[in-house]
Amino acid sequence: MSTHDLLLLFLALTVLVVLCAVIGVLGYSTARLGGAPVTAAFDRGAFVFFCALTLGLALVGILLPALT
Repeated sequence: MSTHDLLLLFLALTVLVVLCAVIGVLGYSTARLGGAPVTAAFDRGAFVFFCALTLGLALVGILLPALT
């Protein structure tokens, strides 16, 4: 793998983490709008973040060998 490919992979992973963070904030906001206390809403937002990150990393793990 060349340096260019590694930098592109790093950029893709960075975008994935930012996207998952936005999804986690949406999960937190949805829980707060539903009337959950702050601690429970934070837990739900973190759960949504890590679920989205796990699915994104699984997708990268499947697509990376197919593209190289």
